[in-house]
Amino acid sequence: EYMFLDDSACNLASINLMKFIDEQGNFDVAAFRHAVRIFLIAMEIEVDLSAYPTPKIAQNSHDYRPLGLGYANLGTMLMVNGVPYDSPEGQAISGAITAIMCGHAYKTSAELAAVKGPFAGYTRNRAPMLNVMNKHRAAAYRIDEKSCPSPLLEAARQDWDEAVALGEQFGYRNSQTTVIAPTGTIGLLMDCDTTGVEPD
Repeated sequence: EYMFLDDSACNLASINLMKFIDEQGNFDVAAFRHAVRIFLIAMEIEVDLSAYPTPKIAQNSHDYRPLGLGYANLGTMLMVNGVPYDSPEGQAISGAITAIMCGHAYKTSAELAAVKGPFAGYTRNRAPMLNVMNKHRAAAYRIDEKSCPSPLLEAARQDWDEAVALGEQFGYRNSQTTVIAPTGTIGLLMDCDTTGVEPD
């Protein structure tokens, strides 16, 4: 999922991507961004309201505030639109949706930092964290323009431009915001035909 500090915990949540496909097969970027924002804020609140198994895990969770917002049902979303899973289009669409989710999550985290302050470990990690954020932004600009629908591509780049700009100004409330976690069990409860990122 991701490498992180020892003795830490991560609150997880997954979004069913099929809930954002309209009758024409288009992806509703505005609704997806809204869901990402609401989930991120709720998960941030959850950090302080959760119980942790050891004092050290609790301390690191409060100091670094890592979150794991992800998605499920990617395979179904591609199949209903007739997009081959391993095609350039499938990879570009998947990359753009992932970039929107992560970029918008970090944008929201920066907005929270403007109000609540960045996570306790941010100051000593500022330079490397901003370096990583700029790498994410650069990756959003490397998504294949010929294979990706322009609304997804533009949204991915916009979200990362804003996430970096706000982060440089305010820092981030959370050291991590997203992860594609296994959704084998919860995917069934979420009415997913496929789980995680794997095809049917």
